[in-house]
Amino acid sequence: MKFSYNGLVRKVDDYLRKKRSTSGLWSALLPEKLFTPALWLWEPRSVATGSAWGVAWALAPVPMQTIFAVLSSVWTHGNIPMAVLTCWISFPGYQVFIWPLQWWVGAWFLSALGISSGVDMELIRSAAQAAPQGFSAVLAVFGQVNLPVLCLELLLGCLVTCAALGSTVYALIRMLWRK
Repeated sequence: MKFSYNGLVRKVDDYLRKKRSTSGLWSALLPEKLFTPALWLWEPRSVATGSAWGVAWALAPVPMQTIFAVLSSVWTHGNIPMAVLTCWISFPGYQVFIWPLQWWVGAWFLSALGISSGVDMELIRSAAQAAPQGFSAVLAVFGQVNLPVLCLELLLGCLVTCAALGSTVYALIRMLWRK
């Protein structure tokens, strides 16, 4: 038996269309646009777009990243399976490494504008040393920090890193996949 990606997509599409027509719940939950064949095609632009959205949402500190990756792919006509697969590259616990990096990127950009939350590496080390004493000890260390600016630094860092990684993945796939 020979495997064919397009044959598999056609079978899944047929199955889901039958389910949609027989079940009111399917038609209520899943929009018709989700089953557009163009969103399931294996072609360079579609795969690059879906992959870019997947890795971008994988870095975002939000719940249900896969749903956002699929919705973004529908919006920009990206490949839905690639969006889902690349969104799953994030492993549990990666946030311990990614969030400080994202904060640092955002703090770097805002410091160029002369804006700072007051957080530096010395303060982070003090908070890490206070962690065994409890959450209240960590909050006491961060008491001197401008929290709205700290949140802005993290948000800006998330936007920049997600956009940078998504754009890089898009460019790499388009560059490496030549017809």
